Amino acid sequence: MMKKSFKNRSAVSPVIATILMVAITVVLAAVLYVMVMGFGGTSSSAPTGTISASEKLSAEDLKFQFGAFSKDTQFSDCKLLLTIDGEQPTESPAARVITDGMTFTIDSVVYTLDLQDLTGDGKIANGDYVTISSPSGTDLATGEYVLTLIWGQDGSTIDTQSITV
Repeated sequence: MMKKSFKNRSAVSPVIATILMVAITVVLAAVLYVMVMGFGGTSSSAPTGTISASEKLSAEDLKFQFGAFSKDTQFSDCKLLLTIDGEQPTESPAARVITDGMTFTIDSVVYTLDLQDLTGDGKIANGDYVTISSPSGTDLATGEYVLTLIWGQDGSTIDTQSITV
């Protein structure tokens, strides 16, 4: 019978093998954690919400009402853009942070936006609304009025609502 020789056989010791397996597991867990958590950064994704209704209040006034929003959204974190028949305001930038009494100039007519924050907390809530008014004594121009709500952090559109006068 032949005798087998095991003298030249070398292998990794059980201690080293265990250390390598633990290290690989830790690296994989760290990679998975980073991928799931969005690469460590905080998310500033736009909220979801609606401009739920629009109506003509009078010959001089329009009302755009907000619906429900997915998270606490400050008016100051959003911008509004008003267009009439595709015409944008002459101000730069055309979309601006929402403030009470802000104005938009379109075709040399200055429209005033009045904000009604029903809860008074500065957050957009279901039922809050804005009115768009033409100058006193001047009827609204005929055409399609489009109000676009924009997330201020990344410029994405949250919602758009239109009404034809």
